[in-house]
Amino acid sequence: MAPVLPRGLPPRIYVPIVVVVAAVFLTVVGVFLRSALGVTGSALGPIGQQGDANIRATSAPDTLPTSAPGEVVVPQSGGAAAPGDSVDASVGGGGPANVGGPPPGAGPPLPVQRLITEYRNRMQRDPKDLAAIVGLAQLEFDAGMFDRAIPYYVRALALDPANPDTRTDYATALHAVGHDLEAIAQLHRVLGTDPNFAAALFNDGVVANAIGRHTEAIVSFKHFLAVAPRDPRSGDARTALKNLGG
Repeated sequence: MAPVLPRGLPPRIYVPIVVVVAAVFLTVVGVFLRSALGVTGSALGPIGQQGDANIRATSAPDTLPTSAPGEVVVPQSGGAAAPGDSVDASVGGGGPANVGGPPPGAGPPLPVQRLITEYRNRMQRDPKDLAAIVGLAQLEFDAGMFDRAIPYYVRALALDPANPDTRTDYATALHAVGHDLEAIAQLHRVLGTDPNFAAALFNDGVVANAIGRHTEAIVSFKHFLAVAPRDPRSGDARTALKNLGG
């Protein structure tokens, strides 16, 4: 409850006080909501992030469909489907309930649904179409449907086990659904081949921090900053190190 202010104060005095109290209250509420909703990784640290998996073995499109020449259609939540278009709640369709994704029945926007249909058709024609498999995995990941993305990553890695981006994204999805030890095992597999792979280093720090392996997290974040000091995630890594006392 906001403090009761003395009567008779002029507006130039009590208005700034009310504004400050309201700002502090909203900040506190935001922190509690963030914690209650279960931020991936740690409420005091960065969250796991995707790598750059983008297989073009069969010339996957680089962008989403365009509505006009030069205009890229950006996926947005919601979006009505045109008559005759089938839309399900997941990106890939089928499988277990979503984890952190949109509410059942929401469905992806129409441009994304068309891209999904293209990927599915390509996979029917060629079950080993890496671009289509990884494309579906990434769409599921971006939609927050991590449990649905995982089987696609597994399928892609069976065809291309040496791809570090795909394996890093697979590990990030595993972390998102709570399989942290398996996620770390996958990240260590990437780092065993390339100790300087920045995305794997960053995510190893995130996952290790989330499960209390603080020494490992500090080592990974420091190594990440050494090899990628200008990476967009460097600020998160420095903040995590400060919180970890590293």
